[in-house]
Amino acid sequence: MSFDYSSAREQLDKKISELREKPFLPDELVNLISSVAEIQLEAQQHSAPEIPTDLTSPDRNLQGHPLLAREDFTYDYKQACKLIEEIALLISKEEGPIAEASLLITESINSGKLDLKQAFSAYLKTDDDFFLGWAEKMPEAPRALSFLIQSALTPSIKTVAAALAKELPELEADTSKRPDTAELDFELEQPAPRNHGHCPICGSVPFMHTLHHKQGFRFANCSFCHTEYRVRRMACAYCDENNPDNLKFFTVEEAPGYRVDVCDSCKTYMKTADFRKLDKISIPALNDLESLPLDFVAAEEGYSRGTLSVWGF
Repeated sequence: MSFDYSSAREQLDKKISELREKPFLPDELVNLISSVAEIQLEAQQHSAPEIPTDLTSPDRNLQGHPLLAREDFTYDYKQACKLIEEIALLISKEEGPIAEASLLITESINSGKLDLKQAFSAYLKTDDDFFLGWAEKMPEAPRALSFLIQSALTPSIKTVAAALAKELPELEADTSKRPDTAELDFELEQPAPRNHGHCPICGSVPFMHTLHHKQGFRFANCSFCHTEYRVRRMACAYCDENNPDNLKFFTVEEAPGYRVDVCDSCKTYMKTADFRKLDKISIPALNDLESLPLDFVAAEEGYSRGTLSVWGF
């Protein structure tokens, strides 16, 4: 399926409108994220990374190996550099430490102190030491560089992932318990869930879950390549715990349509969006922001996130 910019932009605009109604989200944050999301969406139309062809075999993929390791993802270098410049300029117009950090990053790029190819490679290889070094130069906005790099590479990464998704081996649908109600037949023809919680394309962990269809099939949203893939309904995405006694969930009134699934084995949590009975737009990267109250409650209960948001914080 080709990328439908018009439809995606319409969905984005509606979702941003929903975010602006949330009193717990600062206007400055919503404005920044919405502007970056719009830039990324526009860029995705024109992103032209070379699509890798040396992929993991279907059998190994079904055993849990990713089609392509994260560090081997390709990207549109010229576009990524342009996006760095555009997003850095956008951030520099904000107020406070993040604006100052953006100016420092731009100056470092222009002077040659910051090599963007090295920065892009560090992000793909999850080289935390590289970003830690820059965080020390910007202590009041330590994640400014990682935010910029991640934001600039996202259009390329999503383009590569969409192309690789066509190469995923098919999983047969489980229709052994097909109901008598004919209208449910289509929904039960969904692919069987993956036996592993990590992304089948890049191997990264998910940052959110989403429930789809009348049966509430559970889909994971990858924290790196943004791929959505079906997973088991009763299993921890991080430690693979599947004992119901150790898997619980809770909700809060401030975040209708969301819940937090927690694992008492590894003490992590994952937020889940369930809009099946609500008239809401679902964009996982923005669902994560909209459900922010759940992060605070989960932390107060002693649970931690297994990964950062797709915005790098």
